[in-house]
Amino acid sequence: MLSDEILEEVLASSPYNFLIKDIDKEELARTIAVALKKHQQNTLDIITAKNKVKEKNEELIIEKSNTSLLLGACIVLIITALLTKNATWLQWVLLIPTAAMLTNGIASIKKQTEVEAFKDGDELPFISILIPAHNEEYTIKSTVDSVAKCDYHYNGEPQFEIIVINDGSTDSTGDILKSIKEYTPNLKIITRHPPRSGKGKGFVLNDGLALSKGEIIGVFDADTQIKPDYLKTIIPYLEGDIDGVQSRVKMFNKDQNYLTYMQHLEFSSFANTLIAKDNLRRTGFLGGNGQFVKKQSIIDSGKWDGFAVTEDLNLAIKIMLNGGKIRFCDDCSVYQEAIADWKSLFRQRIRWAMGNFESLFIYFPEILKAKIPLSKKLGIIEHISFYSFNLLIFFGFIITIINILSWLTFQSTVIRMDAPFIVGILSFISFFPATTIAFLREKPGIIKLIKDIIKYYLYSYHLIPLFFMTMATMITRKERKWAKTEHVGGEKEAIAIEDEK
Repeated sequence: MLSDEILEEVLASSPYNFLIKDIDKEELARTIAVALKKHQQNTLDIITAKNKVKEKNEELIIEKSNTSLLLGACIVLIITALLTKNATWLQWVLLIPTAAMLTNGIASIKKQTEVEAFKDGDELPFISILIPAHNEEYTIKSTVDSVAKCDYHYNGEPQFEIIVINDGSTDSTGDILKSIKEYTPNLKIITRHPPRSGKGKGFVLNDGLALSKGEIIGVFDADTQIKPDYLKTIIPYLEGDIDGVQSRVKMFNKDQNYLTYMQHLEFSSFANTLIAKDNLRRTGFLGGNGQFVKKQSIIDSGKWDGFAVTEDLNLAIKIMLNGGKIRFCDDCSVYQEAIADWKSLFRQRIRWAMGNFESLFIYFPEILKAKIPLSKKLGIIEHISFYSFNLLIFFGFIITIINILSWLTFQSTVIRMDAPFIVGILSFISFFPATTIAFLREKPGIIKLIKDIIKYYLYSYHLIPLFFMTMATMITRKERKWAKTEHVGGEKEAIAIEDEK
């Protein structure tokens, strides 16, 4: 409580000493108390922000050192194998990802645990759908219109709100959103301006979270297309002790060119892996598009990390370290725009790979110490270690192919691989079972299936240059910076999303 002496000093200072009307001392005391409280909170926020920046700078140093060690170890091992003409060690090392891939392939065959769908007349949990948008003039209208058409109502009222966070757009995104607002009453628009804008998707989502009123939070990208029954299909997956759910992702422009079709196959493979994780340990992972999480789980996990390159993976790990469960919904799909050129694809995939390495280097000690089952720890580590093995996996493929050609031609191998025959076979074929199962889910003919497997296998060799590009970026970068994927939209937005089987 402020003393009378202090209040008298305040009354004698500007602007109070210029006022003719008497000032109520109790009212003045309350005003000063509120101002002091706000000042204290602002000071605390500044200290917290500075500490966070310091923490992230320290993490950046850890990432750089670990990246350098990983890159150096891989190069030394490969050079050693070439100089000694012996890569037996590689066969044993590759048993780790081999076991993971084969286990996931087998586990994905099992049918997922079914969920009880909503019945007509059921009261529906309210949902807040967040859509970050930065310069999305080509796709934002079709995205909001698609989401707004969802059949998710109770007593005739929509049980969801759409919150678009316009993050410093310099194109016509803002004007388009204003026009959509005129006929979409459950649309909210948040506009972020510099210097707050452009800092990272996590910051954007946290702003949307602060103004949301739903008990469940959904996240869509600004190029999203969904079917009207999407929400009624995916939300039941969050019943009980489930914290989050990720839906299948498909490409609405998959037939545009070779690259867009490969991404369609790639996401089919991702989905198959998540089906396996759902069957094994409920350790599915959240993607940037089509994720739904209980609001309290997000808050309990410290919300989204604005500094994280892949904020979705970061949140998923924090939820699971808290003992949470994440499911995968294969009963509905979110459709997005596949990237149509290699330059943009590498830009996106470098960000994804960096996010995995960030999570591996920073969270590995926490994962080991977490009070969760060992199987869950292994599931998380296996997922975030994916990019670490890519170089060695495809180096092994190249050696094996060279040795096969050499044996057929000269009846001798170029580089020795002396591990037991079964080890070599398992390492070489591990890529194919899960991939084949994933592609079979779309019921292709046998000829198309074989072509797709071959095309996808060749496409996967882009992971070799991607590994080196990612390592170089992580070693040389001065700050964590989010690289947004550009969406071009246009005529492709008119393409009807395919019927799901």
